[in-house]
Amino acid sequence: MSYRRTTPAPGGRRETRTKTRFRRRTVGTVTVGVALSAFAVGSFASAGVNAFASPQTDKDVAAAEATLAPVEAASTDIEVVTTTEEVKLEHGSVQEDDPNTDKGTEKVVTEGEDGTALVSYEVTLKDGVEVERSEGLTVVVDEPVDEVVAIGTKTKPAIPTGVSNAGTNRAIGKEMAASKGWTGDQWSCLNALWTKESNWNSNAHNSSSGAHGIPQSLPGSKMASHGSDWATNPATQISWGLSYISGRYGSPCAAWGHSQSVGWY
Repeated sequence: MSYRRTTPAPGGRRETRTKTRFRRRTVGTVTVGVALSAFAVGSFASAGVNAFASPQTDKDVAAAEATLAPVEAASTDIEVVTTTEEVKLEHGSVQEDDPNTDKGTEKVVTEGEDGTALVSYEVTLKDGVEVERSEGLTVVVDEPVDEVVAIGTKTKPAIPTGVSNAGTNRAIGKEMAASKGWTGDQWSCLNALWTKESNWNSNAHNSSSGAHGIPQSLPGSKMASHGSDWATNPATQISWGLSYISGRYGSPCAAWGHSQSVGWY
């Protein structure tokens, strides 16, 4: 009885052909896998890699890695977000001339205050890390308030020397005191008080204390409220002195009594 052998005889030609075909199919399967991987990247031909064979040399491996690099780069997470931040607006400082303050002096008359604003930014994030930002809309919430500094421009008058006419000054004083109703005893008290202080000398000046003029105002510049010529004009000095006595003691005799008690008024 004859039959066809289905199983190749060991070592026979059919077994050899079968193994060969199996080996080729295996190689073909691997090569197609490599080709598909290279095609997914873009163009495996441009990479200079044989898409139908596994990389065998360092050069082939490097070329394959370079070809696959864009796939990895494509996985980078790029995100653009808008954020709003509060920022400080620093206040400035301005200077203003003050003719009522002595030259060379400075005084803060308005305290400065910082302001605030809201600023929006467009922020680019790469893998969660900020790489770029651009400023957008700014909204001022509180306006800053500038500091204001008063700069004194008033010059001090030169202090005169010598003795003025005490008799004339006394006559002016008696007349001005009478206009306030201070006659008789009140005039006598005023005459005694200012004779003691300055002997009615409008140029009298105490260099150690700064007291000046007929009423010995301390400092002399206080009399500027009654005239810019306070340093030399006896009428300006007397006018200030009468107002001072009226406001502090009520009458010349009360001021004179205080002066006799403690030595000053």
